[in-house]
Amino acid sequence: MHIDIMFGILLTLIRHKQTTAKYLASKFEISERTVYRYLTVLDSNNIPITTKRGKNGGIILNNSIPLNTVFFSASEKVALLNLTHQIENNAIKVSVQTKLLTLQ
Repeated sequence: MHIDIMFGILLTLIRHKQTTAKYLASKFEISERTVYRYLTVLDSNNIPITTKRGKNGGIILNNSIPLNTVFFSASEKVALLNLTHQIENNAIKVSVQTKLLTLQ
């Protein structure tokens, strides 16, 4: 399994809230069966994903669990914030810091 593809699938679901296995397979150049394998791994790691068949169906990211606790622990967030001080472009630095602070 490629962690970059799994993370890409998760980011796609965060952005779109609902998509299809066909779309994800095309986007990441994998089979639909492989998409479902990745979804099983995400599900086993407490990522709230459901699937719905039929018209208007697809893969759905359930928002009942806050996703900001899934990615980084409190100490990891602090470490990332400390690293942002090395960013030279002030606009980018402020943007990254703001986004990281919303995760706390």
